[in-house]
Amino acid sequence: MEYKPSKLREYIQNSELRIVNDNFRIRLSPELAKIYDAGGYNHRIATHAEHINAIIELGIKYPGRANPIFYIYIVPDENFVELLSFPWPNAKNGGKPVSSFDLDGFDSAYGLSQNMLMRKSTEETISWHVNNIHEFAHLVHGQFFNKNRILSEGFAELLPLYTMGLEEEFEEHREVIKNMKPEDIISPQELLSMGRDGSFGKKTQAPDKSRSFDWSYISSYLFVRGYIAKVAEKFGLDRIGATQKFLEIVRASQCSYQFLILDLANAIGISGDEALGTKTLQLTAQEEIAKI
Repeated sequence: MEYKPSKLREYIQNSELRIVNDNFRIRLSPELAKIYDAGGYNHRIATHAEHINAIIELGIKYPGRANPIFYIYIVPDENFVELLSFPWPNAKNGGKPVSSFDLDGFDSAYGLSQNMLMRKSTEETISWHVNNIHEFAHLVHGQFFNKNRILSEGFAELLPLYTMGLEEEFEEHREVIKNMKPEDIISPQELLSMGRDGSFGKKTQAPDKSRSFDWSYISSYLFVRGYIAKVAEKFGLDRIGATQKFLEIVRASQCSYQFLILDLANAIGISGDEALGTKTLQLTAQEEIAKI
């Protein structure tokens, strides 16, 4: 195997820094910085700032009493796939969490192709808002865990939809979940297998829709949502408190893969077989969503 230095690290080393506010900073090339300084990204940057502020207002407490800064790394369109290690080589635009090279930030930064910042406000649907917060949510849970996709993607969906309450506005998404048959929902055991064999996220049932409509993402969300409902019940917590407790429970576990799910079940006093091999938690969450 040939050693290849990080292209993103080199890009960031030669980048310029722009401070949006005390909690939000941006790195980008000198060429893209000229567009930033001319106001070309103003609208989208303002929306990102709103999403970041909404997350901060939740009051999540991070390990070590840390107060990490949210970073966005803006990269050129022509080589964003390489710089961000984007999983879809033919994509024209996109964003994902990437390694952060800033010590005052989260362990990950939000990497974005610059054309994602040029879009119009009319394109900012509820689906877009959920998906954008989803990416920032990965930065949040990354301070506590990065152990498997069912928990990572499930939490990234949970933060905007459940904790922040956007589920009530996202009627199209609720209807999809409401109409899912039990056989459409993927069990935690199978989701773990999909994460290992690379099939996770490749069973999208709604063409031209976001990842929020993918069966594996929905199933992961339902699992984490169902689990957090149990956390809230056991410890007498509200949504934000249960979200915090969930992060702490996963962080405290020394287990991985299926043993992690069994350990999480043990932490709240439910059967490991129920949590891992059945869809009970997911079906319970589906029923609650259907009532909205």
